Amino acid sequence: MHIITTDGKLTLPTSMIYPCVFYYLPSNAITLIFVMVLGHVRLMGLSVVFTTYRNIKKDMVFRYLNVEPITAVAAVHSVGADGNCGFRAVSFDVYQDQAKWTTVKADMLKTYLKYKDTLYKVVDTDVVVQFEEQRMIKRLQSTKSPCLDDLYLWFSTFICPHTVADTYERPVIMYCYVENCLKTGEKRINYESQLYVPLFNMQLADSSKPITLLLAFSHFYYVESGHTPKGRMKKFNKPVLNMDHQRLRNNYPNLCNPADYSILF
Repeated sequence: MHIITTDGKLTLPTSMIYPCVFYYLPSNAITLIFVMVLGHVRLMGLSVVFTTYRNIKKDMVFRYLNVEPITAVAAVHSVGADGNCGFRAVSFDVYQDQAKWTTVKADMLKTYLKYKDTLYKVVDTDVVVQFEEQRMIKRLQSTKSPCLDDLYLWFSTFICPHTVADTYERPVIMYCYVENCLKTGEKRINYESQLYVPLFNMQLADSSKPITLLLAFSHFYYVESGHTPKGRMKKFNKPVLNMDHQRLRNNYPNLCNPADYSILF
């Protein structure tokens, strides 16, 4: 996660620096690698920085997107990197203001609590189910900033995208960029992308207004779609539908809308 301070430096007590790699393997098969620093991190003058990238040829962040054609992307916005960047990215789209990330959490919490025992219930033992439920509630109730020292408060790629789609009744596109360093020293790059479609309701016009997120190097960006002179969203290759969509529709037909909005994609 990018950490920017007012003096451009990150202050870490030398006795507390223990580099390691943490592997997070969500059930949707997206592998995310977080390079963490164990111990207490002391941030001096942390500032919430917002940066917009529009130069497709020069701005490195466009290389993290597996979008064809890349000209379908108007801009990539880097929100504040305080550990709440995923919620900030959603807030920038929904409320046109990244500072309303706590409102996004409150919105999502209402949806999650309503369906936590059905649609959002993990498939596992009772102990794991209870643990995951408590962790999600804690994540959405938290207003801690920064929260770089607690990755369980971060935007989860496993359950958060679907909750966002159902909360705001809009599709969510999730892009992930992962670099793996092999033992041979070779760098392997993986691009992952998935589409999340609302299960309850969605206006037809909103099918062309996806909330698009990019996760690269443990930081979330908001991806702004390009539009034609007539105001239509530019066409691009759509990601695959997330693997839980059909399972949930089959298991909970009484909760899901009879109309499967995934056919629009």
